[in-house]
Amino acid sequence: MSNVSHELRTPLTIVSGYLQSTLRRGKNLSEPQREALEIASSEAERTIQLLQDLLNMARADSGHLSFNLESLVAGNVLEEVVAMARQYSNREINLEPFDKSIRIKADRDRLKQVLLNLIDNAVKYSDPGQPIVIKLHRCDHKAVIQICDRSQGIPLQHQTRIFERFYRIDEARSRTSGGTGLGLSIVKTLVEGMGGSVAVLSTLGKGSNFSVNLPLD
Repeated sequence: MSNVSHELRTPLTIVSGYLQSTLRRGKNLSEPQREALEIASSEAERTIQLLQDLLNMARADSGHLSFNLESLVAGNVLEEVVAMARQYSNREINLEPFDKSIRIKADRDRLKQVLLNLIDNAVKYSDPGQPIVIKLHRCDHKAVIQICDRSQGIPLQHQTRIFERFYRIDEARSRTSGGTGLGLSIVKTLVEGMGGSVAVLSTLGKGSNFSVNLPLD
């Protein structure tokens, strides 16, 4: 699986690059042509992400998913992630005031992947007019990072299963948003690989709160 995912990802990345380049430079494209290219580009990106998810899962299953754990200032990583998310999502993402002295033991790149994945989910499944709120605080011997949204919420019977591989709450909604059913499973794998845990609290009609708990340094 790892080799297949890698071999497929490389040509797809090239195809995606050409599609995006054509869209940027295609000043004389008709509206139907532009729409077709945008759909093709979006599907190529979705497939690349799926292959990356499969690659990560294959590495995790084989025990080859490596982590570079280091001492990090949690707030610095959060500020970087929020800045990135604001650029690609065009949504209001608010980082609440936090204790700048909080240090964690984590893999910077893996943590950024986790947080961007959770923010991306919040953006996909919440009202576009509502902000995404990010919080950071200490609790016992852990640093807790929370991603809060005002969405339709997750039914209670699904909350214990959404971190399972390929589990989807709503097939129709997943098809519309491009979900693969792997994102939250990978989040759980990465967080646990850094010695932490992830959980969700959600209320129907009010929204969801995903919490990432990581060891303090």
